[in-house]
Amino acid sequence: MTEICYPPGTDWGCSYSEEQLAEMWGKADVAATMRRSEALAWMTLAALTADQVATCPIVVRPCSLGCQNGSDVYLAAPATAPFGPGYGPYIGANGTWYNSCGCSTPGECSCTALSEVILPGPVGDIVEIWLDGAVFDSANYRVDNGNRLVRLDGGAWPACQPMQQNEHGDDAFSVTYYRGAAPDSILLYAAGLLAVEWYKACTSDKTCRLPAGVQNVSRQGVSYQIQTSLFSDGTTGIREVDAVIARYNPWGLKMAPTISTPQTIRRPRQTTWSR
Repeated sequence: MTEICYPPGTDWGCSYSEEQLAEMWGKADVAATMRRSEALAWMTLAALTADQVATCPIVVRPCSLGCQNGSDVYLAAPATAPFGPGYGPYIGANGTWYNSCGCSTPGECSCTALSEVILPGPVGDIVEIWLDGAVFDSANYRVDNGNRLVRLDGGAWPACQPMQQNEHGDDAFSVTYYRGAAPDSILLYAAGLLAVEWYKACTSDKTCRLPAGVQNVSRQGVSYQIQTSLFSDGTTGIREVDAVIARYNPWGLKMAPTISTPQTIRRPRQTTWSR
């Protein structure tokens, strides 16, 4: 059975002491309910923030932003005089001359060729990068503009790789990162608050603060129930959690917005299923 992926470190400290939590996690049946409650909590945060909160790191296999003819991975720049704004020749890391990677605007000019890849963003946090069968030193890269992975050691990201290898292969290049807001202390706390309430719901605790999904109505002495949608107004009724939701989804969107562009940009390969 596939396990649900969500960030580690959900903070239950709002309701239980360390001693209580140690005892609860020590009981197999209770721990299973707690894990389900944590998964539901993170799914709730993701849904109510229109997936602005990342719940699970993704692994992508990028192609280098090399501007080479036919690569279809770089934004077009005006063709002008060599070494001026636009395209200009340079020698790549493999010793080959390329006529590309010039400065399209003064604010983006670099005195040397910049090796970078565009990741589907936003990039909340990079967990690790594997290159040529080893973890790549985090001191040798940075992220610009929320989605551009820039190499800093003078080398170049691979322009291609053998995709039949797994992400840790000897000749492979992979990036594991949170696409969206990465878990920080506030998100871990908000998830903990929700996990406590889901745990109460799972154990039929009447102090649960989550909406029950039904509304009692009385008309002319007759009582009946109306089924309502869970979190129909985009909030949970828990003010600390709703403050976090408002931070990441102030307009109450149901899904993350997308931008369509005629520009052809190659997307990194992402493995979605494998044994």
